Amino acid sequence: MITAVYLVAKRQFRHRAPLYKYSYASFSNIMSAWFQYEALKFVNFPTQVLAKSCKIIPVMIMGKIISRNKYEFYEYLTAVMISVGMIFFLTGSTDESKSTAMTTLTGVLLLTFYMIFDSFTSNWQGELFKSYSMSSIQMMCGVNLFSTLFTGASLAMQGGFYSSLLFAVDHPKFVVDCIVLSISSAIGQLFIFYTIATFGAVAFTIIMTLRQAIAILLSCLIYQHRISFLGVIGVLIVFLAIFLRVYCNQRLRAIKQRHQTTAAGGGAGKPRINV
Repeated sequence: MITAVYLVAKRQFRHRAPLYKYSYASFSNIMSAWFQYEALKFVNFPTQVLAKSCKIIPVMIMGKIISRNKYEFYEYLTAVMISVGMIFFLTGSTDESKSTAMTTLTGVLLLTFYMIFDSFTSNWQGELFKSYSMSSIQMMCGVNLFSTLFTGASLAMQGGFYSSLLFAVDHPKFVVDCIVLSISSAIGQLFIFYTIATFGAVAFTIIMTLRQAIAILLSCLIYQHRISFLGVIGVLIVFLAIFLRVYCNQRLRAIKQRHQTTAAGGGAGKPRINV
């Protein structure tokens, strides 16, 4: 609703993307959320967090499938380093006494589908940005339009739509909380779509993984949770991978600029960095 009002109030770029293409990202986003929550019935929360920390690898694989993206060797290396570092860190900072649920094959399968759908969502949105150059607000409006249709139809088919309205009428504070959550979620989505459009799905996944590590690290420092030596090693690996990725990006950019200035006819091939 907020995005629709904004689109009417402020003039946007000419919209060229077919409307139905937003439905793919909307459906995959809904399914990834469903698989994520459903998996908690079969796996413990630390297991799910560990799986999410390795999301950068399926995101890169999905990027090759959808957009035919080509990644340098250092990008694969840093992706593995970030995943391994997060596993070490989360293993070393997780309170095992709270891990009571058993990890089952069903839970692992649900987590696998969660990562497949989630990695498809960001890569498909990145492909739409690349192909049609829409604004972040147009992307958000299109995806949320289909999300509203899909979730509304699901509630109507299950008979939960009317009961949801009754619950909202009986609990006015719930409506206020929903409005606050919707506003904060809309603002967050703008940053998410801008990041995907500007830097790509892989960079967005790295940012989210790093945010997760910083949040857990701050929680350990504020509430004085114990971090094992393995957890400290994991943090060092993650930040080393981030710095290595930034260094290689800068070096690759410098090499490309040097090739552009020295090669008159552009006969040189794509520069590569071997780490």
